[in-house]
Amino acid sequence: MLYRLSYKGGRVLQTNDLIIPELPATENGKTSRIFKENFFTDGNLNLVYAAKDVEFNTISYHIQAAVDIDMDTSDSYVAFMPVIFLACCIPILAISWIIAWRTTARMLKPVKLITKQAQEIGSEHLDKRLDDNGADDELKVLAHTFNELFARLEKDFEHEKRFTSDVSHELKTPIAVISGHVDLLMRWGKDDPAVLEESLQVLKRETKSMANLTEQLLELNKAQNAAKTPCEKKPLNLEDFLRSIQDDFRIIEPEAKIKIENISPKEIMTDAESLKEILRIIIKNGILYNDKETPEIVINFENGVLSVSDNGIGIPEEDLPHIFDSFYRVDKSRNRGKGGTGIGLAIAKSVAEKIGAVITAESEAGTGTVMNIKL
Repeated sequence: MLYRLSYKGGRVLQTNDLIIPELPATENGKTSRIFKENFFTDGNLNLVYAAKDVEFNTISYHIQAAVDIDMDTSDSYVAFMPVIFLACCIPILAISWIIAWRTTARMLKPVKLITKQAQEIGSEHLDKRLDDNGADDELKVLAHTFNELFARLEKDFEHEKRFTSDVSHELKTPIAVISGHVDLLMRWGKDDPAVLEESLQVLKRETKSMANLTEQLLELNKAQNAAKTPCEKKPLNLEDFLRSIQDDFRIIEPEAKIKIENISPKEIMTDAESLKEILRIIIKNGILYNDKETPEIVINFENGVLSVSDNGIGIPEEDLPHIFDSFYRVDKSRNRGKGGTGIGLAIAKSVAEKIGAVITAESEAGTGTVMNIKL
């Protein structure tokens, strides 16, 4: 509020703004407006005011009060600030958006990389892993966790594939025994009551063996992924048991010579079907990997160790620690030609663990192999 008290047309007695001139009196106490452009060096004179002439003791006074409704330069700047802010905010926002976009892109780049690599990993490529190199942050922990998951999945898938191969591998021998006795019966055995009875007993035994084998392979597959189930051990006449295996191989591998030497003691406690599968795998390997015209297999049992020796091609020393690994082949080209799958000894080891036995091997290249089964 601006006020001014002065003699009428004379000097100023009181005011709070000396620059404001004496303004014409307004009528009946009403307000009026006065505007003068560029009145001030930094603005216009633009007032709403009321003015009155008063006479007191024969002296005339002029009283006025006004409100400035114009802005000076600083006020104009303040009033113009929104426009200035707007003009500044647009490039600031643009720059901020670019910075945020680049920062976000850089932060999300590892996530996109992990996503892309994860999309490339499928059931046929479970050997691939996510890149977990870089800073020790949450993304590295996430990638490491995914890699552990893929490793477990790869192991499970490998077990499933191995199970299929195991079934094919293990069913070959009992099927060969059955086929051999069927051929024997068809040729002349059905006319000989003794041969007929023996063959029927073998066929019955091998059929049961195949059923037990199928069940055992299912248990083996479960044992590779879960806790192993204990087997029931029963008394077994080891000499009679080995003679039956000897008879089986005499039919399916007539060129091989299988000897049974020292058997002490003759009776043991074990699971017959499991031990039969172990011996079949070992004996068949001894015949399969043999460059002699007459493969020789010698079986001994002494001090709780059942040993199976052959006169085959032997195993190099550097390969011995790996022969019980699944799909491991000492000579890949030669084994493939012989029809080996590389899983027989792995199955034998798993079955041996099931009955509480331990299999070890002693061999040198060219001198044959001794497989020891510690019962």
